[in-house]
Amino acid sequence: MSRRNLWNIVCVLLTLILLTGCWDQRLLKDLKLVFTVAFDAGEGDEIISHVAIRESEKLSVGGQPGQATVGVVEGKGITLRDTRLNLDRRIPGEFSPSKMRMYLMGEELAQKDIYSILDILYRDPKAPLGAKLAIVEGKAEDIIHMKTIKETLLTEAISDLLVTAEDNTIIENETVQTVCPIMFDPSADFSLPVIKMIETNDIEVVGMGLISDRTYTGVTLDAEHSTTLLMLANKKAKVAQVNMMVHPEEENPQNRYMTLSISKAKSKITTTVNSPTDIQVKIDMKVTGAIAEYPKNHLVSKQKVKVLEEKAAQYLTTQSEEVIKIIQDANSDVLKIGQQIKAHHNKTWKAMKWREVYPTIEIEPNVKVEITGTGIIN
Repeated sequence: MSRRNLWNIVCVLLTLILLTGCWDQRLLKDLKLVFTVAFDAGEGDEIISHVAIRESEKLSVGGQPGQATVGVVEGKGITLRDTRLNLDRRIPGEFSPSKMRMYLMGEELAQKDIYSILDILYRDPKAPLGAKLAIVEGKAEDIIHMKTIKETLLTEAISDLLVTAEDNTIIENETVQTVCPIMFDPSADFSLPVIKMIETNDIEVVGMGLISDRTYTGVTLDAEHSTTLLMLANKKAKVAQVNMMVHPEEENPQNRYMTLSISKAKSKITTTVNSPTDIQVKIDMKVTGAIAEYPKNHLVSKQKVKVLEEKAAQYLTTQSEEVIKIIQDANSDVLKIGQQIKAHHNKTWKAMKWREVYPTIEIEPNVKVEITGTGIIN
């Protein structure tokens, strides 16, 4: 054997020694993929988890792939880890949350410390932080037992429904990751989408559930108020439409209303802090949009458009005042006013208890509207 061939053999052997194996492989055939989990309050301090597991029917005789189905398994325990251990004893295969897309919480459980419920998700490296969070009116298990919604598998149906609501500026996209830093910030709060079952095979998005100090307040903004709040927070999404009464004197009910399609909403929050008990907040918002519906018609003059701008501004200002009262009564700082005070008036911030002060501060909204289009008729 030549020296060159011997050297090649030695190099190959050394290379084989350095190669690593798949010591932590997880074969898909051994896993039970979970896509949606529902958490509910049980008796006493007990938590009940229901998981939706994706299954596939066996191959048909003709060789066509089997239809995907959803199986629901229940686990009970004092903590989520305890319920996970209970689920492991009931699931034939390894429980895998790596493809999780949705976490649903019943409203009773959500009114407890949300972080203590989600703690396991931040400690498990396999838990996806991009999974969506939502609160369910009533019990979350009622929705997960639906398995399909209008012939669409449960996870896809809920996910698509939430994405549509996000695009229409009705709710904010909140995930396991986005809510984590806010839960540890005493100067801010967040909101979560609230959904409910309206029929045996259908659900709808109610609006935004207000969170205060890591607990659900039980207060939910309806779709219209949710849109107003998101615009005040500079979080308008792709589409935002507001239907408003502008002609209450009209006999025909349809002629009383106008729908404004908002293309831009820019707000600015200004805080004036004189002392821990003397704080004024002004929110100036400029809304630009086009008329999407106006049954009364006859928009032929700039003067009439100007009148509609003033009525729309008055309507949105009133809506903003209603929203501000609701969030203050719920003690939910979803506009993150406390963050501004903490950053720009830190001495005053340290001298007060924000949870006690926030509901009493003066917050004054002022909305201006500019109508840039009236449709293609005129």
